Amino acid sequence: MPSLRRLTPAQLTGLSILAVMVFLALLGLLAPPCLSSLSPASINVPPFQNPQHLFGTDGLGRDLLTMILKGAAGTLFVGLAAALSASIFGYCLGAFSALCGGLVDSLLMRLVDALLSVPAIVLLLTISSLISSPEFTRTMLSVDGLKQLAQALSLTDHSLGYLPILSVVAAIAATNWLESARVARAITQKLMTEEYMTAARSLGAGSLHLLRFHLGPALKAVAALETTLLTADAIIMESGLTYLGLGLGPATPSWGGMLKDAQSGLLCGNLHGAVLPGLFLALTVMGINLLATGGSRQQQRARSKEQD
Repeated sequence: MPSLRRLTPAQLTGLSILAVMVFLALLGLLAPPCLSSLSPASINVPPFQNPQHLFGTDGLGRDLLTMILKGAAGTLFVGLAAALSASIFGYCLGAFSALCGGLVDSLLMRLVDALLSVPAIVLLLTISSLISSPEFTRTMLSVDGLKQLAQALSLTDHSLGYLPILSVVAAIAATNWLESARVARAITQKLMTEEYMTAARSLGAGSLHLLRFHLGPALKAVAALETTLLTADAIIMESGLTYLGLGLGPATPSWGGMLKDAQSGLLCGNLHGAVLPGLFLALTVMGINLLATGGSRQQQRARSKEQD
């Protein structure tokens, strides 16, 4: 991670936005549940008209400021968890494929090509709908081998527990690791031609040794940049899935869920319920993209200096 002095203005702006969002998420975790409880007497209160609800309330009478704080925690956690899972799995598989070569490399890359031929939104909706279906829940509760997992997820006949969070993370990660695998394979194939890699293999170093001690440090910077970009994509995907009813359930507040709850009040002129979560969502994605764009430019300048 470069020092603050070496960051570009775009990176500083993005980092500042993300720091504010993380701070809001921490405040949301510490906020008492009573602040986001339903209040039929305070439905669709406009902003700045009630000192108890500075940002107004939504169609269920919940304080929008509190829901924004609690939604930040759910949205950021799912986005980061999905991006990390996709990046780690994709880079490990891509590097392993390049190291093995031959038939193993061909089979893995044809699998990646086949999955890439399917539109990401179709694959995402299919995986999410399968995991969140009632049949999947009943199977987890009835099969002996899955009962322990269901207990760990607090899954019961009356509660989905943490299953919606896990299903959204799994669905997004399952559609985002493909590009990471292709990038990791291309970089690994290029690094395999370097002299230090040839020397390590001639001394008897195996694939796992090369991946851990030689390829891992070389791929770390690119993987960090890829994870940053995937986080922005995962946040948008989570909001879209939740808006369609296939993402986080009502028990886990998120900005996508707030957009879904606000759609019924749009025709009545209650725009603040949709504008506020949409604004925070756009700012977060913009901050991530600013941070990633600055990092990409720094890597390009570093490569040009090495070539010179």
